[in-house]
Amino acid sequence: MKTIFSKEDIEQYAKKAKQCMEKCIIEMGGDIDENARDELNVDLEEDAVYEDNCFEGFFGQINSCRFGNKLFVEIKKLGDCDGYYKDWSMKTYMQTMYEICDGMDDVWVSNYEYIDDDPAFRAFFIAFLFDIDEFKYYEEVYKYCHDFCDQLENLIKRKLKGCYWDKKFEVDEMAFCKLYLTPFFKKIGFEQVIFNHGNKEFGKDFILVTKNLFGIKEYYGVQAKAGSLSGTATSNITEITNQINMGFNVPYKMVIGEEVYITKMLVAISGNYTDNAQAIIQTSVDKYKFANIIFLSKKELENHHVMVE
Repeated sequence: MKTIFSKEDIEQYAKKAKQCMEKCIIEMGGDIDENARDELNVDLEEDAVYEDNCFEGFFGQINSCRFGNKLFVEIKKLGDCDGYYKDWSMKTYMQTMYEICDGMDDVWVSNYEYIDDDPAFRAFFIAFLFDIDEFKYYEEVYKYCHDFCDQLENLIKRKLKGCYWDKKFEVDEMAFCKLYLTPFFKKIGFEQVIFNHGNKEFGKDFILVTKNLFGIKEYYGVQAKAGSLSGTATSNITEITNQINMGFNVPYKMVIGEEVYITKMLVAISGNYTDNAQAIIQTSVDKYKFANIIFLSKKELENHHVMVE
């Protein structure tokens, strides 16, 4: 996802789409070629719900509704599916899916219903919101949803087996941030977890808000990287050092307009620190800054008690 929409934003568009469904439903039909770029989202009729069959997996239907330059998309599962859940009941599977989605910022569970004695009345809907200036073609949106669901199903199975970690995190920085770090920081207990990844991050992929022992708000910055960080990789060490300095020196402007400075910086990587990487960084930043840097590698993140309990 390029622009990150809040759950509240998605919920508002879900209400609009529900009203549109009562007025106009258009069956799309046919298979979607995810690699094609034929169907422009801007050509979709406004205030009409387009229904289509979903990709293979848990969900069976995908609905889309355009409102100006926004495309609301809802992926639906209705009824039971014998044998799909293997070693787990459908209720356990759905509850786990809900917990994972609830920890993500840009997805909203728009319908979650389960009745033990009625296999037909079991529903799980996930909703997204896209800026069609960024997602020009419907096939792009469809592929995004497909990839998201594949990752989600993998995370569910890993969580049910007692393991959250996915090898994808070690090569895909965005997946590492959105699918692991965001729920991780929320589970630890930060009051706010602000995903700030982009060109204007100024050394901070996340802003984390907490209170110290005196009840005073403190702000942590996070610099996230996929893979390992080696002390022999001069360019990477220089980049990290520059981002640490920038993270401390450049304030972050909150939504209310207040500018805040971070008190601590987390350097979170999905691999390992090798070849004295931490020691080399230590010699490259001011002593007071290094005293307020926390290094987190795959080992600390994967085995933290909030992720394995």
